[in-house]
Amino acid sequence: MNLLNGDLLVADRIDREEHCGEKPSCVLKFDLLLENPLELHRLSLQVQDVNDNAPIFPKDIIKFEITESADKGARYRINAAHDADIGKNSVESYILQQNPHFVFSIQTTSAGSKYGELVLDKELDREEQQEMKLLLTAVDGGSPQRSGTVVIHVIVLDANDNAPVFTEAVYTAALPENSPLKTKVIIVSATDADEGVNGEVTYEFSRLSDKSRKLFSLDEKTGEISVTGDIDYEEGSKYEVFVEAKDGYGLSSEAKVIIDVTDVNDNAPAIYLKSLSNPIPENVSPGTEVGIINVQDRDSENNRQVRCSIQQNVPFNLSSSPLMSPLSKYRRIKNEIFLKWCNLKLMLSFQSICGVFMQYASLVKVCVFF
Repeated sequence: MNLLNGDLLVADRIDREEHCGEKPSCVLKFDLLLENPLELHRLSLQVQDVNDNAPIFPKDIIKFEITESADKGARYRINAAHDADIGKNSVESYILQQNPHFVFSIQTTSAGSKYGELVLDKELDREEQQEMKLLLTAVDGGSPQRSGTVVIHVIVLDANDNAPVFTEAVYTAALPENSPLKTKVIIVSATDADEGVNGEVTYEFSRLSDKSRKLFSLDEKTGEISVTGDIDYEEGSKYEVFVEAKDGYGLSSEAKVIIDVTDVNDNAPAIYLKSLSNPIPENVSPGTEVGIINVQDRDSENNRQVRCSIQQNVPFNLSSSPLMSPLSKYRRIKNEIFLKWCNLKLMLSFQSICGVFMQYASLVKVCVFF
């Protein structure tokens, strides 16, 4: 105080928040003692608030772990920012960083205190985005305006909302017949976008004939199909099996596997004598059909192509037909020294896909009548 003129001067900075806290009115009271004459006066000094404090959140980072299956409208409480100032200089609004999933809402309790809520406005998808960081800003109404921020760290927890997906809807494989046991046929593969147990994929046959069950096995972990039985092209040239991929909590999908068995030249031609005129008169006319021979090979394509030939120096020839080979006399039998019984040797030959030349023979006994 200036003793000469009675002016009351500020000797040090007055902090309203230090003296009065959050009281709406801040009045500092002093006793003034005057001498000559002796008098006592009481002074009241009202301290006006200025916007010298920014809003402050209780934490620098707020973390939420939210499952991706959370429903739209789900709310997550956030403690309000605190501003030591009062009135318009206190927190006036909040601004949430623009994002596609959340909005911010201010709520007031029955006691009059305020808090914020992070509201889910659009469903989350962990496979699209596993986490996000949003900046929440608290702004006061003073001039100049002050603000405070907090980072909201949202971690999206996995929900079992994805079924396994195969790399192919239909798998095809070629398998040579007579393949050894444990031969790998094909590996099917499915992936699950979920995490942990939700994304662990196992495999099993979903539809399988009894015959296929004896021939093939499936590794439930790797998806490898292998041979467990005798693969014979002549017993079956194509197999269709269905594989199911299942995750840890039961979501599944299915794929078809087509296994084409390729033929191997493992069957010799078979000769069947369907008909034979026996005995044959010596004066029978040339060109007379005296027998029908059927030749079959159980292999396929080139492996079943058969060439038939007859030995040289016998009075017979072969003429082919799609189904039968008729054996006919091609010249008169005049030689009286010719044996009463002669052995007609029918030579069959074929060439396999591998280029291996093989021969098979059958003896046909023909009686010549004199």
